Amino acid sequence: MFVPVTQAIALIESRGLLERRRKDDSARMIDLARSLLPSLPADLEDFYRANIRAVGEFPTVMPTWNDHVGWRGGEAKLTDLLHVQAAPLFGDGCGDLYGLDLAAGETVPAVYFFDHEDEFSRPHWAAGSSLGAFLLLLAEKDQAFVEKRPSGWELVIDPDIDKCPRAPAIWNAG
Repeated sequence: MFVPVTQAIALIESRGLLERRRKDDSARMIDLARSLLPSLPADLEDFYRANIRAVGEFPTVMPTWNDHVGWRGGEAKLTDLLHVQAAPLFGDGCGDLYGLDLAAGETVPAVYFFDHEDEFSRPHWAAGSSLGAFLLLLAEKDQAFVEKRPSGWELVIDPDIDKCPRAPAIWNAG
């Protein structure tokens, strides 16, 4: 389900679940991404332009610009998933990554979960059928856990999550 990134961010921010970076280096970040990634989907550019530090407890995975030394955290953060045609978006706090599909071509790219234990060798499960839908799901993740929502609760927010081409939805991932 396509949800514009800007719309998802506005909704998440209105709920107090979005934290932005103090300094806005989004233009510099977009330039860096253009130089390192094979493509820069419009949703990813909107995501970078939003200057997000975290959604709930989930931190973004991107370098930080320092006027004295350049990129802190290393430019490599943006290329950690290139071998599987994805761009990292968020970490889960345990070393795993959520990444945007860069192999989608002209279609709206989905977001997938990549496990650090297999060195991010493949997408393990679909985390959102679009970046905007993923952001809405990510904002609900902790609450869903607390409420012990049943398997497949994600379909209420993202009815297309089980149609992502590179990996199944989490409840079908085994």
